[in-house]
Amino acid sequence: MPEHPFIDYGAPFTANIQPIDTVATESVVPSFLTQGFGHAVTPLPRVTYDILQSWDLVLIAVVLLLIVLNKQLYPRQFRQVLSVPGGVAHTNQLLREWNPVGSFLGTSCLLSYIIIISLFVQKSCVILSRDVMQYNSLNVLCMVAACVLGWLLLRFAVFYIMNWLFGTKDTVDRQMTVQLSVSTYSLFVMLLLVVLLLYNPISLFVWIGFGIISFAAAMRLAFGIIETRISTKISWFYIFSYLCALEIAPVATLLTAGLRYFSHGTVF
Repeated sequence: MPEHPFIDYGAPFTANIQPIDTVATESVVPSFLTQGFGHAVTPLPRVTYDILQSWDLVLIAVVLLLIVLNKQLYPRQFRQVLSVPGGVAHTNQLLREWNPVGSFLGTSCLLSYIIIISLFVQKSCVILSRDVMQYNSLNVLCMVAACVLGWLLLRFAVFYIMNWLFGTKDTVDRQMTVQLSVSTYSLFVMLLLVVLLLYNPISLFVWIGFGIISFAAAMRLAFGIIETRISTKISWFYIFSYLCALEIAPVATLLTAGLRYFSHGTVF
């Protein structure tokens, strides 16, 4: 007697295969993806869309190329710029050997800093506003880059005007060196953060980036006070007031222009 008497071993194997009635399954669980827990679930689009553009990767590649060129062509100068936060002695040694103002290393690092900060600000506007169509364009990036460049130029102009009035030329070189060093460190950290933001567009990375920028501004202020005190012997209070005004004036101008632009569509 066969082991399984209800199976016809003479019939073809495919005869025992029965198709699944998908229509019956859907009738048992209707609208499975839109209903549940006693109420209808309204499907919502993702808040952060794909914000990565081809020109984002091109700009990041340009920044990486500039960093590699500086590291390979000017290894000693590159290390000296990074050693400025270590103390006034490092700044003195750097300024005795060369001046970073107008050099290829200084210009390329500031250019890379402008590109990365502009990318971060633009992608932050896209994520926080949830408007990909309006803010995730090359025109908006160019506008943000112009604002960042204007902020740096305004700082440098105030540097030269104030030091021309007080006759402290050495202070300009020291402040510019501090600016370059802190901007280079910020460039490294923000470059990694921007890459994470492009592939994981979440608001957490946006607030982390703003925290890094604020911390860098505080460090630049602290190092600037120390360097200015050593070179000019001016009172701590006047140096602090001077550098605070130097930081607050450009930032307040840009914030006011940005708020007017996002609320009224114009900065005037």
